[in-house]
Amino acid sequence: MKADMVEETFCLLCQEPQLPDGVTKQGRFFCRTCDKEWILEKRKIPRLEKTVLSSEEKTEFLLDCLSLFNSSMGLEDLLFRFTELIRDRLKREKLAIFIANLELGDIRLAYYSATQKSLQRAIKRIHIDYDLSFGVLVESMAKRETIFYSLSDQTHPFYKFYSELTGTKSQLIIPILYANTAVGMLAVDYDEEDISQYEEDQDILKLVVGQFAVSLRNSLLYSKSQNQSKNFQSLHTAALTLSKLYLDNHNEMIRMILLTLSGIVESTVACLIERPKQTMSVKMFKLSRDLDNFQIDTETSTINVTSLFHLLNVKETQTVDPKEYTAFHALGVIGKEVVVLPVTLDDGKDCVFVLAKPDTRFPQDEIEALNAFVSLARITMENASLYENLSKKERLEKEIEIAKEIQSTLLPRRIPESTSLKFGGFMVPARGIGGDYYDYILSPNEKELFLCIGDVSGKGVAAGLVMATVRTILHSLVRVKDSPWEIINDINNYLYSSYKDAVTPRFMSLILIKWSLDSNQLLVSGAGHGVFYLHRASSGEIEEVDSGGVILGIAEDISRFKNEVEIDIRPKDTILMFTDGVTEAYNEQEEQFGELALKEFFKRMIAKEPKQILEGIYSEIKTFMKSKDQHDDITMVSIRKL
Repeated sequence: MKADMVEETFCLLCQEPQLPDGVTKQGRFFCRTCDKEWILEKRKIPRLEKTVLSSEEKTEFLLDCLSLFNSSMGLEDLLFRFTELIRDRLKREKLAIFIANLELGDIRLAYYSATQKSLQRAIKRIHIDYDLSFGVLVESMAKRETIFYSLSDQTHPFYKFYSELTGTKSQLIIPILYANTAVGMLAVDYDEEDISQYEEDQDILKLVVGQFAVSLRNSLLYSKSQNQSKNFQSLHTAALTLSKLYLDNHNEMIRMILLTLSGIVESTVACLIERPKQTMSVKMFKLSRDLDNFQIDTETSTINVTSLFHLLNVKETQTVDPKEYTAFHALGVIGKEVVVLPVTLDDGKDCVFVLAKPDTRFPQDEIEALNAFVSLARITMENASLYENLSKKERLEKEIEIAKEIQSTLLPRRIPESTSLKFGGFMVPARGIGGDYYDYILSPNEKELFLCIGDVSGKGVAAGLVMATVRTILHSLVRVKDSPWEIINDINNYLYSSYKDAVTPRFMSLILIKWSLDSNQLLVSGAGHGVFYLHRASSGEIEEVDSGGVILGIAEDISRFKNEVEIDIRPKDTILMFTDGVTEAYNEQEEQFGELALKEFFKRMIAKEPKQILEGIYSEIKTFMKSKDQHDDITMVSIRKL
């Protein structure tokens, strides 16, 4: 017999050829040493010498895995630590973990561990349809079998793409099974096609992947419950905001409803189709989002009802394939799946919300969140209809009362918890509602703090609406973008596109600071807001930092005004940011409080806590003004490095 066709008996765990030594159970022969089944196999490739883990190393690896699985951690942390443990012990450089969602027929590459960070980012968002035509990856999960294969043997174009991107020639796939159901796959990537590389990896990983499946399942359930909780808290807040801010502005209310709905499920297109009672025309509101660049476009149009007859007669929430309905193509609603959510208002108006996902389907928990928010939005829409019947005076008083209440909740109600910083901040509007805004936002990793202060043109309800929307956008952007200038540029895009054709355009000045808490470096970007003060504890002097930039909302392209300034912060240094309502406060002689007085009182009170500094400065301003009315919002923020 040829060397590459030798028949051997070997244990699945021990592997080395030997004389059978075991017991028979239910017609199968098991090794007496490790209790694994013996098999007879034809090996086409002679076994090469391998670097086998010693018994002590195997035991240590298994104990480390058990310790990892028994601990409580988030999904990202679990995937990172598990793959790092495999890389460290088995010396494998490239590992992938796929997670399956059989409800959606979808497999996503949830984590990719490689020494090249750019490679991690490039392929982490890969999604695969759960379809056997896709090849060996789906086959491994469907059959719940471990498979070692060469990527060059696969016909689906994905494998060529994956091989060229990662340099992978062969791959070991181990299904992650929970209750005999595949919840994902662990993949080990090899740069060669030699079968001898994978056998020890397979043996040792199969011992731990079952326990990993339990931890992965628990982590996924925990993440899902957390997301659901956050979703419903966000929905409640969004519904309150809609009810309190947009009752008298129907189009803006619908726009914010669509923006919230699309944000819940990361939809690229969201529509509302309205059909008033006894009419053959419908009004359509459409919002399109660029998820990568945070671009938002809206449009309204009037359409004949006959082309949308099927949609307007939907009685309950349902998901459909957009290719099956010509109406979706006419509306520009394209994607992998569309969800349709019908609503009938008390005045007889039929409404249908339509959302599309670009390349995935809608999971059940997202549909539940959409239904919940649509129910809340329905109340807002009906309240808006009733609100139109109020008298002008009553409506104005109600607007001011509601907007003042909601604005107070949008400003920071508590300071971030920090052992190295002290905070102070407040705003006193000139009217019941102000257009000033300040905030401090701690990043999810708690390593960066974003500080901002801004001033919207105008006063009252209109300025308050702009302030509330900018706050919503800012809180979203700081989670996905590192650069203060990029965030400022996106806010400018929103203001310009939303208000360029308005009767009264809306502009905003802004200072945005990114504070790296580990390095105590400030990265400052400005948008025409002027200066802020930095008191240096070492010298006792005050530095003026000019934020530069241009007012937001004036020009479509502000790239030529780009500015980012780096500043070092040392212990006991104190920052003071303020709006022009502070320095331009008038007394009875029409004199301004001015920057010199502000600097003087800031320096005089520097020994106090930041909050007390602001209270002291405001007291001086009130003394200076005497009986003169406040004509502009007064807003100040102070932060001290301990």
